[in-house]
Amino acid sequence: MFVGLRDLRHAWGRFALMGSVIALVAVLTVLLTGLSTGLVNSGISGLRAMPITDLAFQPKTNSTFSQSTLDAPTIAALGRQPGIDAEPLGLTFFNAQGATGTAVSIALVGIEPGGFMANSLVGGSHLGGTPAGVIVSRGVAADGVHVGDRVTLTRSGVALHVVGIAPTATYGHAAVVYAPISLWRQATYGQVTGGVLPPSAQGLASAAALQVRSGVNLSGVGKRLGVDIVTKQHAYAGSPGYSAETATMSLIIDFLYVIAALVVGAFFTVWTIQRQADIGLLTALGASNGLVLRDALGQVALVMVGATATGALVGSGVGTLIQGGTVPFALQADAIVTAAVILTVAGLAGSLVAVRRVAAVDPIIALGAAS
Repeated sequence: MFVGLRDLRHAWGRFALMGSVIALVAVLTVLLTGLSTGLVNSGISGLRAMPITDLAFQPKTNSTFSQSTLDAPTIAALGRQPGIDAEPLGLTFFNAQGATGTAVSIALVGIEPGGFMANSLVGGSHLGGTPAGVIVSRGVAADGVHVGDRVTLTRSGVALHVVGIAPTATYGHAAVVYAPISLWRQATYGQVTGGVLPPSAQGLASAAALQVRSGVNLSGVGKRLGVDIVTKQHAYAGSPGYSAETATMSLIIDFLYVIAALVVGAFFTVWTIQRQADIGLLTALGASNGLVLRDALGQVALVMVGATATGALVGSGVGTLIQGGTVPFALQADAIVTAAVILTVAGLAGSLVAVRRVAAVDPIIALGAAS
């Protein structure tokens, strides 16, 4: 890499400019990766934290809680299957008001007091012990709601009494509030009858939370009982906007990789054309094509690795300042490393056009053109 290093020292201004462009692309990639992760967390962190392996939904509802309804006999039948523990799970979005009149958007999650869902929840033992007692996640607490406060659902008028605070959990970008399943039914189905739960709503739930041991034929169970059983990860797609948001962010990041490849390819193609005489001289002096190619690739790799690493560090620093604010942003080391590696590979792939020109340089023609 003698020639490559010599070029880097001699034309440091050009390479610094090129490296700055790549570093800026790396900064943008890291920030978009953090934003994508933050949006995912805001969309499904509450569901991801649930101690379940699978969920059962009403057929043809695309794992969407708002479209699915299961009755008590179906959920009980799921729980009687060998290797399956099942509990009712309700989820409804509400607008609510705190004791100070502060408006909050919540995802009210109904779970069975004393069940495996409640037992895994911080403060879950308090559910069912107090009339209308609920546990709010820290997102609601950040809006000024404290233990002992009352939160009123504006759509149904049901009053919720806060008995505990759980770690941050969101679903569909709304903070999660955990309630006994009976209270969830009253809030969801009792709104048209003045808060009184109608007999037709007894035992209803949005879905069934499942803990499934290995070896269970879930497909057969689902067909036999008339439900759609999906993994917890598959159910993420049912969160409002989840699929569209992740697809949009992935497309933007992919375009950045393509842009990086095109920019690096264009720069090194022009640079190769400008140094054809040097390449011709090397080959005329006996340097093999392999040696010249390794020298060119090494030069590209040094620029890409250095610029990408610098940009990733700067992007991580900026992301640290953003993280924890109102913008849904979350940095993950593995996501940043993956993005940096893909960006470097994309740049190297883009430089292959220039590398091919290196191998095609005829020393006699190159030296003749220089003279």
